[in-house]
Amino acid sequence: MKTLVKVWALALILGSCGGAKEVQIQTLRPADITVAPVIQTLLLVDRTHVDRNDWLAIGEGILTGELPYEDRAAAQEALNALKNKLQESPRFQIKIARERLKGNSLSSAFPDPLPWDEQRRLLQRYQADALISIEIMDSDFIITRGKRKVTEEIERNNQTVEVERDEFYAEGVANIKMGFRLYYPGNRQIIDQQLINETRTWQSAARSKAEAAAQLISKSRATQVLCAQAGTDYAFKLAPLPIALKRTFYTKSKKSVALEQGARMAEVDDWTNAISTWKKGIENAVEPKDQGRMALNIAVGYEVLGQFENARAWAQKAYVQYGNKQAKGYLDRLMHRIEQENRVEVQMQKE
Repeated sequence: MKTLVKVWALALILGSCGGAKEVQIQTLRPADITVAPVIQTLLLVDRTHVDRNDWLAIGEGILTGELPYEDRAAAQEALNALKNKLQESPRFQIKIARERLKGNSLSSAFPDPLPWDEQRRLLQRYQADALISIEIMDSDFIITRGKRKVTEEIERNNQTVEVERDEFYAEGVANIKMGFRLYYPGNRQIIDQQLINETRTWQSAARSKAEAAAQLISKSRATQVLCAQAGTDYAFKLAPLPIALKRTFYTKSKKSVALEQGARMAEVDDWTNAISTWKKGIENAVEPKDQGRMALNIAVGYEVLGQFENARAWAQKAYVQYGNKQAKGYLDRLMHRIEQENRVEVQMQKE
């Protein structure tokens, strides 16, 4: 994955701990599913509109305190969050449809699939290849209130004393269910379908019931927050996305000048010369422990440069030949990364 390494394998030196420092490597986490290369542009659609003639759904909305504009705003938050997160990946181009389609926003059951002809019309209108539709959005917000005793410090007669007083609190628990579908009308396939549940609790406290209630997050805002989280979560299923990996390299030695010199080069992102210095240092090292540490440093350096086979070979050498115990755990993490990089390479292929 040479082209991706050039873009994403950026290193940042973090703080030190004893005789070691951390380097942060920016790379891509593979998507949970692999979407065919023919799909390059995704169209995001809100399919949670409730028909005015659907009195059952409208009645349920009234009972639960849901208003049509709140549903629309929440769905838009989910679409925006999904778009923003997907745009962090080089995998897709993203568009959002202006239309809001009729669907099932107040039930946990997926509606019948969007007709293929309608999908094709939408994709042709927006020049996209496949369509992601929000087809379920169900939310509730339960508020509980109460009173409790709290202690606080106050100044009295030039002294700090603790006093007990009443405190009123309000707690809101929000829950949403949001259903996503990924359609590809090119072969009449529903590529993916997932129902996501999100729950979060908010609290507020004040000296009066009214104050506590006023400070608590509103149902509409809580729903929007959770819908945005659902959109973000779904993005990780579809596209390789940036993540930061942390690796540790040795920086201090009482008897090896080369170990410390190479570490200083690494700290200024001169990994090529750092590796060369550590290789020479291994040949002249007095302490076997320093040999193992420099061998592991070399492995980390090659990983930062995206040379994974060299990194693997030196991690094995650090553990087997030089007895560095930390190298075994590092090798396991490296092999997992190599597997992940191979998946990303497949997912980033173009037709």
